[in-house]
Amino acid sequence: MDYVFKSYDLCKQYGSFSALNNLNMEIPKGSIYGFVGKNGAGKTTLIRQICGLQSPTSGSFELMEYKNDSKDIVRARRRMGAVVETPAIFKDLSARSNLIQQCLLLGLPDYSKVDGLLELVGLADTGKKKARNFSLGMRQRLGIAIALCGDPDFIILDEPTNGLDPQGIIEIRELIIKLNKERGITFLISSHILDELSRMATHYGFIDQGSIVRQMSSEELQRECCKSVRMRVNDTKLLSKVLDEKRYDYKILGPDTADVYEELVFSDMVKRCEKVGCSIISMEEHDESLEAFYLSLLGGSGND
Repeated sequence: MDYVFKSYDLCKQYGSFSALNNLNMEIPKGSIYGFVGKNGAGKTTLIRQICGLQSPTSGSFELMEYKNDSKDIVRARRRMGAVVETPAIFKDLSARSNLIQQCLLLGLPDYSKVDGLLELVGLADTGKKKARNFSLGMRQRLGIAIALCGDPDFIILDEPTNGLDPQGIIEIRELIIKLNKERGITFLISSHILDELSRMATHYGFIDQGSIVRQMSSEELQRECCKSVRMRVNDTKLLSKVLDEKRYDYKILGPDTADVYEELVFSDMVKRCEKVGCSIISMEEHDESLEAFYLSLLGGSGND
């Protein structure tokens, strides 16, 4: 598999505080990578390092196959765009003028792509309206259009749907998915809105205390979050005998709890369990969301 970013025991120290702690992370080429973690977990520090705003204390990373300490990494950064925290736009200029300014900053010879980008992000009809009068969703879309000016292969978005109304969230989501599928752009998306992230991410990285604690594809996550029947019994070792005999897919969570990924008939399970001396205490449908999975993985009540 090809990767746009790989880190190797990446560390960032601020005095006695470790913002990044031996972080190992891989972003597959062509993916929409959902970056999940609590406040202070190290997400912003990593994003700043990818963008070249900070340097590692130790460890290393590769950005589109260029090492972080290589003089040529500037070539990789020319192939990426970023909208971090709030879009960097000129509020007294129109959307079109903002894109022209970005083309000038990038040293692009002409502005032929500007109108196409405005059409792509749904801002073609804004005319001379100044960006200061745009809605939050329009500003986010303008920020993405600015990030697209250099024809990037990789885009970083920090909270792209934060503060948007439902319609704005849908528009940003559809735009990201369209760019990913039609242009093959890889995205790294940090988001508070986990349910929304689950609607577009193809891969996930969960960070805690500066380290990646789990990386997985959306298919792997779906398997772990899929519907199941949560059974509480007197002894899961005895329950395993019944489930193995039926060749059911299940996961033992503890000495008295198991999740069974099958449709179960209560009366049938009672009979089968009684034969091996297993008593059923309760059976209930269980459907774990991304948020619930996140909390169980990282602990705590806040998310970022």
